[in-house]
Amino acid sequence: MKRKLFFASWVACALFAAIAAPSCITRTETPLRLLQYNIADGMWYDQFDGYDRFVAWMQQQDCDIAALCETATHWDREQHKLLRDDPARYLPDSLPQLAARWGHEYVAVGAFQDNYPVAVSSRYPFELVRPLGGEELSHGALHVKIRGVNYVVLHLWPQPYSLQDKDKTRSDGLGDSTRRVEIRTILERTLRNPEFRNERYWVMLGDFNTVSPVDSAYYASPRNYEIHTIVREAYPCDVIERFHPGTFIPSINRNDRRIDFTYCSEAMGERLLGAETLDDDFTRVASDHKPTMVVFRDIR
Repeated sequence: MKRKLFFASWVACALFAAIAAPSCITRTETPLRLLQYNIADGMWYDQFDGYDRFVAWMQQQDCDIAALCETATHWDREQHKLLRDDPARYLPDSLPQLAARWGHEYVAVGAFQDNYPVAVSSRYPFELVRPLGGEELSHGALHVKIRGVNYVVLHLWPQPYSLQDKDKTRSDGLGDSTRRVEIRTILERTLRNPEFRNERYWVMLGDFNTVSPVDSAYYASPRNYEIHTIVREAYPCDVIERFHPGTFIPSINRNDRRIDFTYCSEAMGERLLGAETLDDDFTRVASDHKPTMVVFRDIR
């Protein structure tokens, strides 16, 4: 498939030459396209049409790497829950076959702790695959390395009550406490892990289920920004903020919050070329979340 430009001719690459590398126009490296998308209940929207619309949309995006949240099938046509061993559950076990339809030969799935595992599909082979699970994490996470870059895909706890209160009263109001433990655990097991002290290129992305202080002016009521404050100490570059400063771009289709993020380490941020939240006829109905496309210079 002919490679498409992320914006029309990089939307005249000079538009963000002052934000990205000054030599943007003269760079010759092949750009890599990274998609982040919460596909909502294993793309239940297209589950009973053979995922044909989803595959066609993915082919159109022509991404090199896709970081996906909620990659398990767990509803039937009437939205009754499917047991984990039910043969009708196509995903995540058949994600390699599905990803092959949009041109990705390589697939890794995070820790399958509940019905919401994260996953990565890629044109390029993995140099490292580390599913991240355990009692500290609700939906689990995934650390992979592709072409010299470390990607950490996460899906944080979504509820106002704590993970520990899930099977009790569901009223303890400690959801932020669970998310705080999750993000610190993930950071300690990845970017801050001494094993990876020599790694410079990092991307953390997914559904954070919490809002950022960058967008505080757009929220009428007070919010807790602690999770993103912790993240930004390790990952200083919020890619949407980088290319759309001062603009509120919601990541969910109710258009009232931005809870899906892609963050980069300083070294990776220097290679960014562009970032957009994708809002089109498909993304408005296929999931409650909007995807993000990020383009950066390949480090290889």
